[in-house]
Amino acid sequence: MAAPVPSPAPPGASRNHPASTTTLPPLTGRFSHSVAEWIEYPTNLIPRTAGMNPSALNAYRRKLNAAESNLFTNDLNTVEVCFRDLEVEGVGNLAKRNVHDELKLQRWLGITKVCDPVDPQRDIITSSKKDPKSRFIYIYAEHSRDPLRIQRSMLTMILSYHQVMPEYLDFLWSFGRQSSPRDVRFSGFRQQICLKKPPTSLNIESLGRSGRQYQMSYNLKGVTLKDDGEWSIRNAAFCHQYDVITNRALWIVTKGGVDLYEDYKELTGADGRPEDKAFGSDEECFVTSLSPHLLFSRWSTDDWRGFLRWLEAEVDNDAALAVLGPREEGLHPKRYHPRDIRRMQIWEERANEAIVVLEGNVEVLSALRQFYLNLGSDDRFPLGQKCLGEIRDFASELEATISDLKNNIGRAKALIQTTVDRKELMKQYRGDESAERVHRLNKNMEEEAIVVRIVTLVTLIYLPATFVSTFFSTDIIKYQVEDFPDGKFNNMAMYRWLQVTLPLTFLTLFAAWAGKAWASSQSGEVLTAERDDMVLDDKIRIGERLLGLGQWVRSCRTPTQSTAKTLLPTTSAGLLGPLTGGKSAAG
Repeated sequence: MAAPVPSPAPPGASRNHPASTTTLPPLTGRFSHSVAEWIEYPTNLIPRTAGMNPSALNAYRRKLNAAESNLFTNDLNTVEVCFRDLEVEGVGNLAKRNVHDELKLQRWLGITKVCDPVDPQRDIITSSKKDPKSRFIYIYAEHSRDPLRIQRSMLTMILSYHQVMPEYLDFLWSFGRQSSPRDVRFSGFRQQICLKKPPTSLNIESLGRSGRQYQMSYNLKGVTLKDDGEWSIRNAAFCHQYDVITNRALWIVTKGGVDLYEDYKELTGADGRPEDKAFGSDEECFVTSLSPHLLFSRWSTDDWRGFLRWLEAEVDNDAALAVLGPREEGLHPKRYHPRDIRRMQIWEERANEAIVVLEGNVEVLSALRQFYLNLGSDDRFPLGQKCLGEIRDFASELEATISDLKNNIGRAKALIQTTVDRKELMKQYRGDESAERVHRLNKNMEEEAIVVRIVTLVTLIYLPATFVSTFFSTDIIKYQVEDFPDGKFNNMAMYRWLQVTLPLTFLTLFAAWAGKAWASSQSGEVLTAERDDMVLDDKIRIGERLLGLGQWVRSCRTPTQSTAKTLLPTTSAGLLGPLTGGKSAAG
């Protein structure tokens, strides 16, 4: 519980500081307690719709607790939240401030936490300033994979004070510290409309709020060329509120980098169009609230053509010769390797990712367009008929943006088809190269076989002479004996020679036969195992087909029981034919 704190001394009037010196009446009890418990966001919100039930709000809070360590910065020196308020009461056309801590944020919002005089155990909020006609809050990170430069308590204070719909958190989970991009393919559009009979606690005249408002949360994605020459997809989350009675608008934008904040500054700056910052009438306030939507939609289409051009150039660099290079036999301007096919797969996945992102942008902008068209025809919207022409003009501009995105989708799909075709060409050329290598190998083997045949023939020619020479070189027959000029035959030497040669010959032949039999048995086991695997696969496939047939029969509503009985055995017999030799399943 916070101790009573006196209201801070208001700064002097300037373009950067509020000049109000009057403390407004105390805020309503329920709203005051909701804001005072900002650290409990979103469970502290005042429900506007049935979807804001306690279980849903508690689920969001648990997710926020889990994401806190990576989503928010731990370095207090890097905290910075940018405010840009237009048409501030008592100040002028513009009030801006970069807030760096929680206390300065409270002062900028004009709120002070004090003890509740009725219930000292709780805190309440007092306010010293009205909401501006248009407030723009920019929450950013150094880059898309860095923590947001804001503390959790500051974010929940902002969201609680403005009663921001909890669905906006869905679009913040993709931010924060991360090694690789998260939720690149996630896109969405959430809306909350309360144009009639809002909760009485949200009708706060002292803040310029009627409680009758609509708000929406959505995200869009663009592409950015990094310093290293690579392209990166960037996400941005938007929240917008508009009070249809007091015509006050709120914008909360979250993104990595400050480029969108600079774009908004140009939109509402001195060089911007007067129509984009006009608040002279209710109609002008509403039309002014449409301009940021168009700014963000144009951002979501920027550079996509450059990104796709870069992808096309990479595909051409890697695979142009697959189409244009000569491919006569023996002539290969480039040999493709598995790494080349992997690169083509990377480009295909990048193009697929681009299509998903672009289609998400199309869906979001289409939902935004339809929301305002429905709003213009809603009898509960006071400015519907007065601003119907402006709404239609706004819808037409969004339609042009959507058309541009669809053109990029078509281009990306064509690129995917080109990538797939060239990847298949690469695989085909690798197969052709392998076939050529096999052909050359077979040719070399044929030449070697001819040489082996020649050597074998020569060996066979000289084999008898070799045998005879070897035989006569033994002691079986001797010619250098004095008493036997015609040579002497030694029976014992012949006997010993036969004793050794014949068993050794039979042993050699037996070993060759045994080796061949063992090799044949091993080859047979492999073939049997492969055949068993094939039979098992056939059984599994047939079982799956039967299971699908049974599920189909059970799912039918109109066929009679007799029809199902007739159909099942007949079809089952056809499916089991390969296993039963053509017999019926019943047999």
